Amino acid sequence: MAQRNVRYRLLGVIALTIGVLGGLALWLIAGKRYDDAVRALAPAPVGCDTTLRFDRTGTYTFFVETTGQVGTIDGDCTNDDTSYERRDDAPPRVELMLRGPDGQEVDLQRADGPSYDRAGAQGVGVRTADIEEDGDYLLSVMSDVDDVVVRVGRDPANGVTPLRIGAVAMFVAGVALAILAFVRGRSQWTIPADGGPPPWRPQQPMIPPIAPPYANPPTPPPYAPPPPGSGRPLPPPRPPG
Repeated sequence: MAQRNVRYRLLGVIALTIGVLGGLALWLIAGKRYDDAVRALAPAPVGCDTTLRFDRTGTYTFFVETTGQVGTIDGDCTNDDTSYERRDDAPPRVELMLRGPDGQEVDLQRADGPSYDRAGAQGVGVRTADIEEDGDYLLSVMSDVDDVVVRVGRDPANGVTPLRIGAVAMFVAGVALAILAFVRGRSQWTIPADGGPPPWRPQQPMIPPIAPPYANPPTPPPYAPPPPGSGRPLPPPRPPG
């Protein structure tokens, strides 16, 4: 039984370790995925005509990024290779024009989000576009301020929430299984409060003691006369009924 207790405790430690480390790993993977998605957004500085190559069709979001930095962009753009940080509550107004591979203007729809604040960058979605054909598109960005950058891509938070839910679920499951294993192992050593035999010993049924047989068992009335020569006196006669 001692080996069984140790086995339960070992299983509890393993479950707790897997739950904590697995949950932490999933949480870190979710954060890295979020950061990588933010960095992968295509930049388009203010006052520039930026060529965007869409390899897949679908709905894309245009973010106004008010905190971050942009590197050098090919072409004639004076607002690249810079950093910016605005503390305004609302993003500045920008004008966007997107032309497709055939030169036709693509309809941009207003959007209120999503937003991101990761990897040293902060932005909010203001427009969306349905890209129905892959290829090179030309995006023109105009604004009264030049210390912002428009970013284009998918919502960076896609796929992050399920990973975080999985991380929390794995952590909770590991802790619950560990507690169950510890309680199960401890119950194997519980001693009854009444001082009876421990549960791991077979209990024998209690047999009441048997009294020794009488040497002269009593004789129920009417009394029989003693045998001759026993020397015992005769019992008194019964009173008349």
